[in-house]
Amino acid sequence: MIFDGKEFAKQKENRLKLEVEELKRKGVAPKLISILADNSPESALYVSLKGKFAQRIGVLYDIHRFDGSETQRIIEDIKKANQDPAVQGIMVQLPVINEERIVRAIAPQKDIDCLTPENLGQIFVGEARILPATVKAVIDIIAYALNGGSNEGQRWLAGKNVCIIGASIIVGKPLAILLSDLGATVTICRSKTQNLAEFTQEADILVSATGVTELVKVEMVKRGAVVIDVGISKLLRDGKFRVMGDVDPNVVEKTNFLTPVPGGVGPVTVACLFENLLSVF
Repeated sequence: MIFDGKEFAKQKENRLKLEVEELKRKGVAPKLISILADNSPESALYVSLKGKFAQRIGVLYDIHRFDGSETQRIIEDIKKANQDPAVQGIMVQLPVINEERIVRAIAPQKDIDCLTPENLGQIFVGEARILPATVKAVIDIIAYALNGGSNEGQRWLAGKNVCIIGASIIVGKPLAILLSDLGATVTICRSKTQNLAEFTQEADILVSATGVTELVKVEMVKRGAVVIDVGISKLLRDGKFRVMGDVDPNVVEKTNFLTPVPGGVGPVTVACLFENLLSVF
């Protein structure tokens, strides 16, 4: 099965639109502020996609643009938004200079992408208040593939071997903790792990989030596995964007379930970000 991320995200979008309409009937207008302090075309694209989603579901979406070197101004802007009761969510489009200082300025209750140490720390002690949007998307997709769409209940991944390639603090590491808490046996690898195939070939569920194009080849995948390709957008020399996958598309010959790139995890991640926003109500 090749996963249709656009359709899956559309279902979430429809539910979110109804939630926003109900909130507005109660006199509440959900609002998200996006901090854009990177001049790259990739960051501008990501912010724009989120803005279009916000418009479709009726969420107020403000982009605050800064020069990348304006760290103190960014922090002051975030602190002002922290105190504004009309703002329910604040997100920083990464990468950004002085990321740690800027992220720490966000009030944890308004950190809808789970970047602050407080919110990440709650994941590691098993008391997650909110999940990074990409992590939430991956878990929702795995639940769809294995458990009829439900990620409720105790240890529904018990007995499954999971291999995650990529150990970032916003995807690989928190995802490993959460899947382990759901009962899976989890191995974290890197793109440069020696004998990487020895680990991937044992995985019932393989998640790759490295940004290394076609890192995962057909011979590296266990037959019948669920394969989640997080993918990444890259700007090519001709000035055009292309969403590149970590996984060779020919892997579909061996898998029971594969997320394509584009059209897989990406659209679901955007929808999950807004699910986080509305979860505060």
